[in-house]
Amino acid sequence: MRVVANAKGYFGSLREVGDEFEVPDGIKGSWFAPVAAEADTKPAGKGRRKTAEPDPAGDEAADAI
Repeated sequence: MRVVANAKGYFGSLREVGDEFEVPDGIKGSWFAPVAAEADTKPAGKGRRKTAEPDPAGDEAADAI
């Protein structure tokens, strides 16, 4: 399993924050976390985001007063 260090630690050698390395499956540590697979890093979308509709009167109505 590929992990990334989020603090200094030792696993076979000294690891610095941000180092990516392999550990056997099932190994846990408080100073490293699994690296998300490329497909897992995509944001979960619910479809297209609706944009705010422009006000039909717009700012021109405020200027007319």
